[in-house]
Amino acid sequence: MIRAHSLLRRQRGVTLIELMVSLLVGLFLTLAVYMVMSNFESRRRTNTAGSELDKAGALAMAQIDRQLRSAGSGFAQAASFAYGCALHASKSNTQILPAKDGLAAPFASVDPGTSGVFRLAPALILPGQTTPGASGKASDVLVIMASAVAWGGVPAPFTEAAQAAALTLANTLPFSPNDLVLLSDEQPAEAGGVAPCLVTQVGSSATTGSATNALALAGTWYSATVDKTAVTGYSETGTATVLGNAGLGRLPEFVLVGVGDNNTLYTHDLLQTTDTPLQATAEGVFELHALYGIDTNTDKKVDLWVSPTDSKSGYGLSDLSDGSLAAAGKLRNIKAIRVGLILRTALPEREEVSAAAVTLFNDIKGLTHTRDLTSSERHYRYRTLESTIPLRNNFL
Repeated sequence: MIRAHSLLRRQRGVTLIELMVSLLVGLFLTLAVYMVMSNFESRRRTNTAGSELDKAGALAMAQIDRQLRSAGSGFAQAASFAYGCALHASKSNTQILPAKDGLAAPFASVDPGTSGVFRLAPALILPGQTTPGASGKASDVLVIMASAVAWGGVPAPFTEAAQAAALTLANTLPFSPNDLVLLSDEQPAEAGGVAPCLVTQVGSSATTGSATNALALAGTWYSATVDKTAVTGYSETGTATVLGNAGLGRLPEFVLVGVGDNNTLYTHDLLQTTDTPLQATAEGVFELHALYGIDTNTDKKVDLWVSPTDSKSGYGLSDLSDGSLAAAGKLRNIKAIRVGLILRTALPEREEVSAAAVTLFNDIKGLTHTRDLTSSERHYRYRTLESTIPLRNNFL
């Protein structure tokens, strides 16, 4: 009996209390593991989101930096007299500049000073002219223009008034078949301002060279008249400047840069050199803001930073885009652009993880830009990225 009792004791299971204690311990261990994994996942998501923001910001700023450093290439050095001219262009016999129809979002509300009229300039800031859906606040637009030539643009002067489909030049050595060409005039317009400019194209079968002075015009970007500006309107004071070559794929960049919906940076090709002028180029960009760096005493140094919204500075949009000779001089004084990007993560977090505001341009007294954040906006993480980009072609 003693042996049987001992065997019975060895076969007995756990008590209810022991089972409950075991379950409770297991529950605490499971909870602890869950909390550790949850915190780890939260930190991983935060680190990943921050890393992705850094990459997106670097990509966006690198693109803007490249475009602004090339701004004015091919026309800034020798043809700066054309600064501020109203650009006229046609593609496949359809007028594209001045823009007759609204541009695609996010640039649908863009107004460069006179509705649809874009003026020749290395860089302009259109203040607050897009409203990104994620932000709901105004964001700036950059207008950047550059040719695609590999040398400094030297305007070829006319020797007589232009014909409907041909230019008469001292020689045609700088030109090649399929070149895109900017026609401008060294003499002011009748109203005293800068004469209009016309983008046209050299014919694919054109003959060029030092012994030839007739340059035939034809091709996709050729039109005898665009919005009352005609090839024959250029007299012996006209000039022709190479912008690029359509046949070789060396095309000028006349673009808008701004932020649209879904925290996306977009560009729009004003000359429609591709079949899809509107392109998404970088993610994670919440807002874009910019300032002008001005040379006030012609020493080729930035002496003053100016907000494009400051009408008293003389560098507001209306001051730079009225087509006057004074505006052309001010465009030459712009030596740098200070670009500030506000970046934001794509997904919200459970708690508020950001401060009440983010700021740009803290180091420039009186020009600090503060973006207040609502309670719901603070559930996202933000980064700011700034760069001072010289307009090197305006220094020459």
